[in-house]
Amino acid sequence: YNKKRKGGGDNRILKRDFKKGKRDNVWQEGKSRKPDERGDYKPYDKNNEKFEEYYKGQKIVPEGEWDTFMECLRTPLPTSFRINGTGKYSEDIRDQIENKLFAKVKEGNQPIDEEGNVVEPPRPVRWYPDRLAWQFNYSRQQLRRLDFLESIHDFVKRANEYGSITRQETVSMIPAFFLNITPDHRVLDMCAAPGSKTFQLLEMLHGSLGEEKEKIPTGFVIANDVDLKRCNLLTHQTKRANSPGLLVTNHEAQNFPDIVSRGGRTFQFDAILCDVPCSGDGTMRKAPDIWPRWSVGNGNGLHPLQLKIAIRAAQLLKVGGRLVYSTCTFNPIENEAVIAALLEQSEGSLELLDMSGQLPELRRTPGIHTWEVHTKAGKANSFEEGQEVAKVHPTMWPKPSYQKLPLERCMRLLPHHDDTGGFFVAVFEKKAPMPASLDPPPKKLKGPITVKTDLVVDQTGSVKVEFSLVNTFELRAEREALAANGGKPVGPEDELLLTETRGGGTRNRQGGGSQFGGLDPILPVSDAKVIHSIRDTYGIDLAKLSLDKNAVTRTADNTRPKRIYALTDGLREYLAADHKEQLKVIAAGLKVFERQEHKEATAGGGQCDFRLVQDGLHVMLPFVTKQIIHPTLDELRLILQRRSLQLPGAEDPEKPDRAKFMDDATKAEVNAAVSGSCVFVPRISDADVAALPAGCSPEEIAIACWKGKSSVNLLVSKVETDHLLEKLGMPAGAKDAAKGGGMEVN
Repeated sequence: YNKKRKGGGDNRILKRDFKKGKRDNVWQEGKSRKPDERGDYKPYDKNNEKFEEYYKGQKIVPEGEWDTFMECLRTPLPTSFRINGTGKYSEDIRDQIENKLFAKVKEGNQPIDEEGNVVEPPRPVRWYPDRLAWQFNYSRQQLRRLDFLESIHDFVKRANEYGSITRQETVSMIPAFFLNITPDHRVLDMCAAPGSKTFQLLEMLHGSLGEEKEKIPTGFVIANDVDLKRCNLLTHQTKRANSPGLLVTNHEAQNFPDIVSRGGRTFQFDAILCDVPCSGDGTMRKAPDIWPRWSVGNGNGLHPLQLKIAIRAAQLLKVGGRLVYSTCTFNPIENEAVIAALLEQSEGSLELLDMSGQLPELRRTPGIHTWEVHTKAGKANSFEEGQEVAKVHPTMWPKPSYQKLPLERCMRLLPHHDDTGGFFVAVFEKKAPMPASLDPPPKKLKGPITVKTDLVVDQTGSVKVEFSLVNTFELRAEREALAANGGKPVGPEDELLLTETRGGGTRNRQGGGSQFGGLDPILPVSDAKVIHSIRDTYGIDLAKLSLDKNAVTRTADNTRPKRIYALTDGLREYLAADHKEQLKVIAAGLKVFERQEHKEATAGGGQCDFRLVQDGLHVMLPFVTKQIIHPTLDELRLILQRRSLQLPGAEDPEKPDRAKFMDDATKAEVNAAVSGSCVFVPRISDADVAALPAGCSPEEIAIACWKGKSSVNLLVSKVETDHLLEKLGMPAGAKDAAKGGGMEVN
């Protein structure tokens, strides 16, 4: 982490970046694992004497449970998933899974596999609210030989891709519950990749709105990671959340920037998740390769970085806000030692909270007050003794004063208690600003530097002249902002309107002056023609959905954007306040429109060149009042299968097999809609209700389409189409897309 270039990511790109070392650039076959004649790999040796000696000395496992702990640690980790969403929607999915998919392996009727083993049914995670998280543990042989188990496994893979569920380790679901997120919160996930926890945070941001469809959260969630490649994975994983409140950034967590507006408004966070990089020995059940390479040096080396990240998180947190620190290791050097040092250095600014009353069914062990520090030479009783043989940090050792700290409020999750991985969680509330002594040193100025002169009038009326060194580009931008406002400072509300380029990207950027190469900048969609065209075509009330304020693009020419993204109010304000462009933005907001020009203009002209996209449809739909067509459920199934339906009156007699509309009311609505983007929201008759999942509303199966010259075409990806067909009771294999003649948009 510390060796990464500023801004995150690995800077080694060209051949010259890889200096020739002592080793030859050849593949060493002796070091790679080889399969046997049957193609199976030799299992890892799940014994490590140093591991057992170290953790027996730490006394983290209750007395009498050590053998059970080790036995569990050597078994494979169960597959676990949680059902996405909140309220009735998620409960309906749960009931379908439980009553249909899991019915063949329910308690009291367990089948037996070919080897005589009883097949245990999937079980709900005991502590997770409303039975919305499940886990099961089936071997590869069982999945291959028992069809009904294979169907469960296939469902989990497909539903995870659709976004109905998220495959996530059970223990990693815990931290989000302790943050108490509300729709107006600013939330930071400091080390977010691969994104399952971020997805959970976004759900909580939206879910706390309840069933109010015409409301969007005002808050936002920042998903940050130091590695650029992992940021791209993070963007893909969180895309399924379809949230306008998502910002993905690429920074070292310990150096995440402070954002202060030109007027001096600071942006601190209501909730911060600090799931720090760790040695990961709590994941041995999932990653058995850790067994042979485990050593005390792994945790010792990460301790200083973990403490730096935790301190930075506490500085970014607002007074009254919550901070959750978590790791997937058992190691007290990475856990209690970090917590104790953080509490001590915060000088009373942080309170370690007692969370025993929350998630009462969650089995946990309390934190410890004393621990051992080991190096490669063995146990080291002091920092002075340890530094003689290894690179160590003084905060790794427990102090007598730590006995007074409430470290027992920390939570350690042991695998054998709930058949999970290992985990550690500590929850803080900020009571006062952090000590100034912990503030990072001022950054060195980069680029051209100018002397700035300020005239300051004090209370006595005396005028003082103050000089300071500033970046020339920043001073120029400040003066331009003053000039544009008639020489007056920008007001507190106006300074939070996004009127300038943000995000730090330099690609295709006019004028330069930014710092992050290879990224597109973020520009406001401020052209009134674009906004009014969208407003008029789709009947959107800008008083309810502020596209005129909260729409951005990453197209250099923002008068003709390729894609338009919607932001929440809070996210727009946060980006607007970043006038120094310190944030390296990988992704922002939710894609709601794409540019698609009409091939042939109609006589009336004035068509909107921006179509609704499926990704953002469910957020936009409550605000759209025009271009909505209500087909029958059979017609909806038909366009999903065939991907195209002929327009009424445009049927081709030479192609009688092409699909067409059947219902007269639907035909009238199709003819009344203008050419271009439209939305299909099905009419659900009493007879159709039985064919839909329980509680499924028409809006949940709405689809984006395009009305062309002679047909209406589906604008939904193949994956989403399969998902919708399954919802409508048709297996994905029932599609006949080859006959559709429609376009597919991925």
